[in-house]
Amino acid sequence: MPITRTLIDTADRWPTRTALAGDGERFTYGELSSSCAQVRAGVETLLGSSEPAASGASAAETGGVPIVALSLSRAIDAARLLTGVISFRGVAAVLDPLWPLEHRLEILRRVEPALVVTDDPEFAEQLDAAAWGGTVTSLASFDLAAAEALARRGEAAPGPEVRPRDEPFLLLFTSGTTDLPKGFLRTRGSWAHNVDISRRYLGTADGRSTIAPGPLSYSLTLYALVEVLGTGGSLHLQSTFDARAVARTIAEERIERFVGVPAMLPALLQAARRTELSLDSLVEVITGGANQPAHIRSGFEEAVPTAHLRSYYGASEIGFIGYSDEGDGTNLAPFAGVEVSVRDDAGADVPAGETGTLHIRVGSAVERYLAATSADRITDTEGWASVNDLASFADGRIQLLGRAGDVAVSGGHKVSLPQVERTLASLPGCEQCCAVALPDDTLGSLVAVVIEGDADALPSKARMLGHLRARLAPQFVPHRLYRASLLPRTAGGKIRRSAVLDLVTAGDAERL
Repeated sequence: MPITRTLIDTADRWPTRTALAGDGERFTYGELSSSCAQVRAGVETLLGSSEPAASGASAAETGGVPIVALSLSRAIDAARLLTGVISFRGVAAVLDPLWPLEHRLEILRRVEPALVVTDDPEFAEQLDAAAWGGTVTSLASFDLAAAEALARRGEAAPGPEVRPRDEPFLLLFTSGTTDLPKGFLRTRGSWAHNVDISRRYLGTADGRSTIAPGPLSYSLTLYALVEVLGTGGSLHLQSTFDARAVARTIAEERIERFVGVPAMLPALLQAARRTELSLDSLVEVITGGANQPAHIRSGFEEAVPTAHLRSYYGASEIGFIGYSDEGDGTNLAPFAGVEVSVRDDAGADVPAGETGTLHIRVGSAVERYLAATSADRITDTEGWASVNDLASFADGRIQLLGRAGDVAVSGGHKVSLPQVERTLASLPGCEQCCAVALPDDTLGSLVAVVIEGDADALPSKARMLGHLRARLAPQFVPHRLYRASLLPRTAGGKIRRSAVLDLVTAGDAERL
C-alpha cells in the first residue's frame, strides 16, 4: 500500500517534512511515524493482543482484521488516528459526527467494530449502554493509554508496516441521510490504483503540499489524506471550511494544491481579496462532489492564472470515473482504465450520443456492500456498476445529464429527497409534502420542500425547521420551504416530483 510504504520512506529520508497540519497542530513525517507506533500500541493494548482479531458481525468479510471506528470532531485527530490504524493490521472507519445519533449507534450495532474512539461524551455514553461486544473509549483516554503502552514497549515498539494489497484497510459509508448508511470495504490495492490516477490526472506529486478543508468523514478530504501521504506530500486540514483561514494558510505556507467542492472557490477568492492575501502559490485546484459551474471556473481561472483547475466525477464505491477542464464540468473524459456503457431501462446499450443510465467498469470498484448494512451488490457479475446517473457517451466523452432517482447533490452532499419528506411528514400538518432539487450555480442544487395545505392549517416555518434540524444532519435540512393548496399527483394518487418542481419554478407555490 503506497501510504505506508511512502510514509516509512519519507520519515526515513525527510523526517522534518510536514505530513499533517491543522487545528493548530502539526506533525512531521518523523512525528507521524512515531504517532503510528503509539496508535498501534494503544489499539493492541485496549484489545488485549499484539495480533487482535475481529469477532463481530463483519469479521468474515474483513478476514479477521479488526475494525476501529472513529467519531471525532477535529480533522487533525481523525487523520492522525486513521493513519495510525491503517499503518498496521487494522480497518479504520470514520463516522460522520453530524449524522443523527441514532444512525451512528445503529451502524455500530450492526458492524460491531472492535474499538470505538470518540470525543462525543453523549455518543460514548449511549454506546456503553448498548448491547454490543466492542470497546469504547474517549479520545483523551485513548491517547493516554496509547502513550503509556508505547513507553512500556520502548525502542522495540513496532511502527508502520507494509501490508498485503488484498487486505481491507478502510470501511467507508454512503450518505447518512438514508434510513441507514451502507458500509463497504476498501482494500489497500484498490486505493493504490486510485493514488496512481491522482498522480497522472489530479495534481498529486512527490512532496507537494495540499489543503483540503472539511471533516475527514467527507470522501474528498479522506481521499486527500490517502493520496497526499501516498506521495510523500504535506496535507493541511480544516475541520470546518473557513475561507479566510484557508486563504491565510495558502499564502503563508505557499500551498500548491487545493482540493474541495466547487462552492468553496468563490468564498476563497472573496476572502483573499478582502485580506489582500495571494493565492499565486496554487498550481493545481481540484474540485469534486458537485458539478463545477462555468462561471465559478472562469472567475477562479481569471483571478488565479497560475492554477490549473480540474473537476472530476466519481463515486466512493466505484472510484474515479472522469474529469473535465472546461465549462460546467459535465462533459468528461474518462480516466485511464475506465470502461463506459450507457444503457436503457431494459439494460441494453443505447446508440452513441443517446441518453441512458451510466454504467462503469473499473478495477477499483467494490463488489458489494458490507452484509450487516445492506444485501445489495455494487457491481454485477461482470464487474459493471452504476450510481444511476443519466448520461450519453460518444466520441470517447461522457456527457452527464442529471441524476436519476430521488437523490440531490447539494454542496457536495448527496441528499435523499424521500428521507427529507418522511422527516417533515412526521410533523402533524405536514403529512403531504414533496422535496425537490432546485438548480443553483453555487451549490449545484438547493433542496426545497413543498407542503400541501391551507396557510392557516400549516405549522409555523420556525416549527417546521426546528423539527427538521432535530432529526437531520445540518447539511441536509432544506434550504427553502413552500406551500401549495394541492400537490400534483398521478392518476393513482402518487405525488409527481417533476410536476412539483415545475410548480415551484413557475412561481405557483408560495414561499414560506
